[in-house]
Amino acid sequence: MNSSFKKVGKVIIAASLLISSFASVASAAEEKGSAKNVILMIPDGMGISYLTATRIFKGEELSFERYMKGLMKTYSSDTNVTDSAAAGTAMATGFKTNNGMISVTPDGKQPDSILDAARERGKSTGLIATSRITHATPAVFTAHDPSRGNEVALATDYINKVDVILGGGRDMFLNEKDGGKQPERNLVAEAQAAGYDYITNRSELNKVSSNKVLGLFAMSDLKYEIDRDEQNVPSLSEMTELAVDVLSKNEKGFFLMVEGSQIDWSGHANDPVATITDMLAFEDAVDVALDFAKKDGNTLVVIVGDHETGGINIGNTPGGYKENIDVLKKATGSANAVRDALKAQALSINIADAKLVDNNYYMPIREVTAKMNGQLTYNKEDFSADVMWNNVKFQLKLREKQVVVGSEAKAADFFIENSTAYFNLGQIAELMGTQVAYGTTKDKPQETKAYFVQVKKAVEPIVGFELNDDNVKSLTNVNWDDRFQLANEVGTVMSAHALISWGSRHHTGEELPLYAYGKGAYEFVGLIDNIDLPRIISYLMGVELFENEEQFMQKLEERRNQ
Repeated sequence: MNSSFKKVGKVIIAASLLISSFASVASAAEEKGSAKNVILMIPDGMGISYLTATRIFKGEELSFERYMKGLMKTYSSDTNVTDSAAAGTAMATGFKTNNGMISVTPDGKQPDSILDAARERGKSTGLIATSRITHATPAVFTAHDPSRGNEVALATDYINKVDVILGGGRDMFLNEKDGGKQPERNLVAEAQAAGYDYITNRSELNKVSSNKVLGLFAMSDLKYEIDRDEQNVPSLSEMTELAVDVLSKNEKGFFLMVEGSQIDWSGHANDPVATITDMLAFEDAVDVALDFAKKDGNTLVVIVGDHETGGINIGNTPGGYKENIDVLKKATGSANAVRDALKAQALSINIADAKLVDNNYYMPIREVTAKMNGQLTYNKEDFSADVMWNNVKFQLKLREKQVVVGSEAKAADFFIENSTAYFNLGQIAELMGTQVAYGTTKDKPQETKAYFVQVKKAVEPIVGFELNDDNVKSLTNVNWDDRFQLANEVGTVMSAHALISWGSRHHTGEELPLYAYGKGAYEFVGLIDNIDLPRIISYLMGVELFENEEQFMQKLEERRNQ
């Protein structure tokens, strides 16, 4: 036989043996109850392209990517594009439901969750989120309600059912008289009476001594990682470390769910900076879980999202076959931070009395000057007005319809009505060396405002790159009093510079990558449904949430080996 053929034959045999060896490892059924502890980590909204973008930004693979096992389907009972409530319900209870429902099936049943089953077996339990802890994903593991919006009611199902509760949403636990939203009860006081350590600040993490902790680090949601108050608010990894330390004291084991909530919110905002930095913060939290699992030897760590958000693409049409994600590395804040800086640096005035003509606002020049704390001197003889704001000075010549700045004269954009000169606010902004944007509140025209601000001066130090004229125009053409519109437009600008595009501001319906490490990790190989997730976990933990778990696992085994 030719020696080259012999070499090829040896390579084929070696490859076959390697594949056969992997298949035997992958197909080896783990013993029931072999996972003493389970840490389920949910990067809410994370799809494949989130990982790609973060990997490019970081310059190397994320630490958990090497533990890739399979894919998970995400559809809900009533749609192929799920929300977090329906997806979380499936992942927690093993039952599909309609979008918006918290661990309640379409026919009204209220199935127990994998967390409930762990508690019933004497294991400790924990929930962590960077949203309000009563938000959809954490809520499905401990509460039941036909509507995810009933967070005040959902909050009443946490104390004494979950041992470690960490995240935002203090308002959902406090009584109304204390600034909270509970009409009758003070759930914080009830938790303290039940033996929970109650903490509200990062500095208090090391003061925890109880085996129960209620940590609420903001009245509402926590902020994106890049905007986090590092002195007072713990990171997701720090919360995970505290939870593992407390829960691992139980010799019977524990179940812990950790959600990177803001990954999803950054997707809704199409904010690539927030997306990547929250992904990196989630990776840090996963590292905490993996370090514990590697030392413990009896722990399973599962990492999988509940759905994808935003339909992010690495590349866009103007960029062709390119990306420019490195441009985001100099950013110091999210799109929300840019929005807040723009409004903080702007001079705002009420323009309820303005006249809207051809999409331009016009106001009496005297009124504008007064609202901007300027000075106006009217000269009857030559039908003109001298105007001064801070260091800006110009003369409005009404007869000649000119604006004179120094020795330069240009056409003035105004009209006279009932002996009153209405001046274009856009031209006023130009004379001031600023841009003008407008804010309106639905059904409240009396609250309409004009915002005068130097857009580049406010934005560029945060985003870390230079804006072009089109960027400035797009940022001033949205409603500044809509808390989402302005931030969303900032995200669009940042994405354009990074040559990233998005397909949606909502969820999308594709399968998600699933990663697992530790006891039973290979039971997740292949394509599974989200309702399979708690069934596999229940079997591996031995908590028997479902009937006929052995038969279910056998069917999974057979499907993988057909």
